[in-house]
Amino acid sequence: MKYYQFKLIGLYLSLMPILGLSQQIFKKEAETLKQLGIEVAPSLKLTHAQAPRIMSVWDSLYDIGKKQQVNNVLSDQVWEILILQEIDWAKAQKNPKLITRLHYYLGHIYHSQKYFSKSIPIQLSILKSRQFLTKSQLQKTLSKLEKAYVQKNELEKALTIRKERLDAGFIENSFDLYQDFELYELALKELLLFENPNNIRVVAKYKYYKNIGILYLEMGKIDSARKYFTKGLRLSNQLIKNPDKKIPDNIHNSANASFIGFLGWCLMAEGNYIKAILYLQKDIRESDDDQLNKIFKMMRLASCYIATNDLANAKKYVQEVTNLTKDKEDKRMSIRLAELKSNYYRLNKQMDSAYFYANQYIGLKEQHTESIRKNQTILLLSNIEADERKKDLIITKANLEKVRSDKKAQSTFLWASIIVAITTSISLLVLFIYTIQRTKSRVIIEKKHEEIELLLKELHHRVKNNLQVIYSLINLQKRRLETPELNQSLSMVQNRIKTMSLVHQNLHENERIKDVNLAAYIKTIADYLKSLYLTDEKVINIQLNIDETILLTMDKSITIGLLVNEIMSNSLKYAFNGKSTGLISIAIQNFQEGYQMKISDNGNGFIINEAPTKSLGMYLIKNLVKQIQGKYEIESADGTTYLIYFKA
Repeated sequence: MKYYQFKLIGLYLSLMPILGLSQQIFKKEAETLKQLGIEVAPSLKLTHAQAPRIMSVWDSLYDIGKKQQVNNVLSDQVWEILILQEIDWAKAQKNPKLITRLHYYLGHIYHSQKYFSKSIPIQLSILKSRQFLTKSQLQKTLSKLEKAYVQKNELEKALTIRKERLDAGFIENSFDLYQDFELYELALKELLLFENPNNIRVVAKYKYYKNIGILYLEMGKIDSARKYFTKGLRLSNQLIKNPDKKIPDNIHNSANASFIGFLGWCLMAEGNYIKAILYLQKDIRESDDDQLNKIFKMMRLASCYIATNDLANAKKYVQEVTNLTKDKEDKRMSIRLAELKSNYYRLNKQMDSAYFYANQYIGLKEQHTESIRKNQTILLLSNIEADERKKDLIITKANLEKVRSDKKAQSTFLWASIIVAITTSISLLVLFIYTIQRTKSRVIIEKKHEEIELLLKELHHRVKNNLQVIYSLINLQKRRLETPELNQSLSMVQNRIKTMSLVHQNLHENERIKDVNLAAYIKTIADYLKSLYLTDEKVINIQLNIDETILLTMDKSITIGLLVNEIMSNSLKYAFNGKSTGLISIAIQNFQEGYQMKISDNGNGFIINEAPTKSLGMYLIKNLVKQIQGKYEIESADGTTYLIYFKA
């Protein structure tokens, strides 16, 4: 902590020349601060400790979207100077709560400027003193820290923070992570799954239309993107004409300009640069977006000027963007800037510079692409666990909905009973009303259940698809391997992944969404393994005798499926060496308070005492049986037989 404090003191000392500059430099800012109730000298030196007032003003300007109204005179530099002074005073008073709160604002400043090497240490530090943060401040700190890790391509750390945010209930989905790593279809599904524009606040609606529109635009679906941007524009036009007193007017005006800018982006994607310029200009001029968002918008505008051979305006915006992006730690911004400069210098016939930035662009793009591929793999693997959590979340929501409906019905019944006691005639009326309400509630509940079932089916479909992606990724890796042993090991991993995906396929395709029909599931596994291992030279019959009424949970079904996969794969690979025909039988029947599974082959068998008990296959069998609270026996006479007993 001492080293960190030393760095902050050094930073403050580095700002002292700024504080000592001409009285006129910050005259305008000082006047604005005085109007806001913050007493400063023209050099921005605070006349006395005013931390509570500074934090209060900050919150009033930033949290409700008013920041940009005063951003021209109250830059991040101004706030940094003020807060560093207050931190020194707080340290002198040995006030850990105030120090933590002030560091929260300082971390916000550095994050908004994309100075992640400065913001991350501060945010990690204040998380150690999170008891001094409000819930909102904790939520925003975690969000910014995760975003910073994503920008620095440290996805493992970002996922750790994302899990903490999910566990805390701050968020429900991961669409922004998928978007950051160009998994646009997954991002779109995630957003559609968890957001309902009919049930969210106006500001959230703006965000919803913006996010979906951008995702469609990134996917190249311009018409779909335009549809959602137009919805946002209509909503803002409506609320500008009929203002909502609860929301400041500048919110609607800013949203209106932003959606016009997004429509300009669509026009740009279609090659209509002349019209796009008008839309983008209005957006940059009138929206309250932060500086970084405006940088990207200026880049689009500069690209339009380059496309229309408007050298003067192209030069103006290229220079402005170059100045604004200085020292920013944003890789995507660096890539786009290099591409923009290359195109500008080519238009200006400065071929050496054009060539230089083209090479820079190619190098940065290649690094970015490689990083994206790596992180996509990590993200897809983590997505399996996330989908299970989402399934639980949906089920929980369904249960809560049912509880609310039941309570509502009970409350209605109670009031009906009271009224009945007063007068019979009124009771008849109330009973009639209650019956109607109960019917409506039942219809609503049934509709909700239908929606939930559809969502669960979608989840199972998604998990199956994600597992298939992982299966395919392993395939790609196998093609690069020259080691047969390693290739074979990866094939076994693929079989286990396929076994898990078949459960989700079963749940997606059948009416039951919670329980798996074991007979149908095992048949699918058997057919898959038979097609994988058998050739025309060998005829191995598969005999199934499984009770059609056995229904198991998804988790238990996966475990049983993995057991079948391990045992049957072993039989198909080794049991019939030297034989052209054979038989494998799988039987699962009710047994006492659970089930008996018998898997046998009439192959060569093996000496049990010499079986490779330390092999991965035997290790998995042992632990999988343990997982379902079962026990197993192995017999090797006229082939090999596995007897597995497990609880229902």
